[in-house]
Amino acid sequence: MKIVILSDNKPGHYKQSLGIVEKMPESQTEWLTVEFWRKWRDNLLRVFMCIFGGIPLPASLIHTFLRWGLTSESYSTLTALQTPDIILSTGSSLAAVNLLLGRILGAKTVTCRRPSPLGIRNFDLAILPMFSWHGKRDKDNVCKTIGVPNPISPDTLNTERKRLTQELNLPDCPRIGLLIGGTDRHETVTTADAGQLGEICKVVATEMDAQILVTTSRRTPAEVAEHLAATLKYNEWCPFFIEPDTPSELTDPYQAILALSDLLIVTADSFSMVCEAASSGHPVIVLTLSDEKTRKPKRYNVYQYMERHTVVRQCRLNKLRQCITDGLTSRMPNTPLQDTAIAVDAIRSLIDNS
Repeated sequence: MKIVILSDNKPGHYKQSLGIVEKMPESQTEWLTVEFWRKWRDNLLRVFMCIFGGIPLPASLIHTFLRWGLTSESYSTLTALQTPDIILSTGSSLAAVNLLLGRILGAKTVTCRRPSPLGIRNFDLAILPMFSWHGKRDKDNVCKTIGVPNPISPDTLNTERKRLTQELNLPDCPRIGLLIGGTDRHETVTTADAGQLGEICKVVATEMDAQILVTTSRRTPAEVAEHLAATLKYNEWCPFFIEPDTPSELTDPYQAILALSDLLIVTADSFSMVCEAASSGHPVIVLTLSDEKTRKPKRYNVYQYMERHTVVRQCRLNKLRQCITDGLTSRMPNTPLQDTAIAVDAIRSLIDNS
């Protein structure tokens, strides 16, 4: 089986596709980065396919659209492809290109997430997280997952944990992974939050003789990242403070934190990070920093489902210290997400039934 993965260079999208193909060792994979001449051409291509995606299009017209929308390098690379079985993309930007390539190459088209404004009706398979499930009737081309596929699993992390513990000569103590996201139209993280979070980490590290392993993201406000660094980074109990695009002795610092931690705390703004943490096999606290009166986005419905099924525990800052204590002392029960395996089974079934 040959799978072509279209990439827009967004880490959250890349990891979803990577998680799937890593669980398909029988497949031959090829990664292609797709770039558009201008963002508005990407948007127009999406609108066109939204209107005409269900109509048979001549190959010459498809080539014209691809040549018009993509950079010369991207167009040349894509049109040189040799008969893949599957074209896989994640997100909205590459959905139209996925569908057009599927037409001229005779390949099955697979999308992760519900692409806007195209929708999923013209894809052979759509892998949809819970917040994208629409309607009561199941559709033949839909694979339902709770979260999103990703490369994280208990087995891979346990192997990495053993290696890193020996390689880094780490002490035998509890470790807490703190994964900090950022702000969006629903969520905020402020320096006041950072100050309170830093104090909680200091108390927990001291009282429980624990280590705190921290990573921020590209969406973390600069003043928040700076405040956390000043509070946490230079303490003995904080051996890792990982910031995006900064050099590290670790090959994959983010995965190292997931592997080494006994408990993971993830800010609720980042659905993909929550899903990765929830796939780890470790107890997970989803930390909400937004105002209680703020209208919650759809992902909170998924968090509630995960909490009911002992996948994660939700918490606000004023309860975080107790949640950490409970997680480390009583070992909160947790059920790892299996979304990647579900997505892989659906793709294999698509090929077997074609």
